[in-house]
Amino acid sequence: MKVLKFGGGCLKDAEAIKKLPNILKKYENNIIVVISAFGKLTNLLEDISSKRIVDFSRLHVVFTNIMKGLSFDKKNILKILNLIKPLDNSNAAILAIGELISSQILSYYLHKHLISHTLCNATGIIKTSNKGISASVDWEETNHRLEGIKDKIAKDNNSIVLTQGFIASYSRGKECEISCLGREGSDYSAAILGNIFNVEEVVLFKDVDGIYSSDPKKNKQAKLFHTLSYNQAFDLCNNGNTVVHPKTIKPLKEKKIPLVIKNFNNIDLPGTVIS
Repeated sequence: MKVLKFGGGCLKDAEAIKKLPNILKKYENNIIVVISAFGKLTNLLEDISSKRIVDFSRLHVVFTNIMKGLSFDKKNILKILNLIKPLDNSNAAILAIGELISSQILSYYLHKHLISHTLCNATGIIKTSNKGISASVDWEETNHRLEGIKDKIAKDNNSIVLTQGFIASYSRGKECEISCLGREGSDYSAAILGNIFNVEEVVLFKDVDGIYSSDPKKNKQAKLFHTLSYNQAFDLCNNGNTVVHPKTIKPLKEKKIPLVIKNFNNIDLPGTVIS
């Protein structure tokens, strides 16, 4: 099993999303696909949540344009737009809308392309020990829920699982609330899933060729690293290199799971392998 994570920069519009089916077909079916909210939707949702009156009309426009670009019919566009509402009253629940609706759109699109899969809500898989938009993972509770998730996947008899990055949930007794893993936390989500499922490899698809010594857009002499150790990668990512979320490294190092950074727009390039 492998985890494939696609960031919002890769899935920024309909034309980019159309590349996804062909990329998935290049991998064996035994995969977990983790997706971020499309484009800059989390920034938009942060702005929406900061207003005195929460208004999702701008979000409707963005999602409608993407769905029209993917040739969705009016019935399905309205069906998905009707899902745009927070699951609870927290700011985290508002931010989670980006991932939840993006995954609904991708699920429908993949089914149109005859790619059978199980859509799993990450809030039922990854549990946190506190509330908020930068919550900490409750590893014990997350692992405790794993067997139920595996049973659901086995029951559906699908070898592709589609889920969301960034989002999780906090539960105590009857209380349950959406939580988030911090901005740019989808990389971390992929690593968490890689760890608990003991996968063979985690692949992060980005809009760059891999990890560089510095920003190649600003420094033409920047060096592309084809291989890095976990410690080297952590040091780079913890000191200003934003290609990979620093929290991503530890869960994979613990299980000795390789992490691969690949260019979404040219997946034949070798990228950077962290191991």
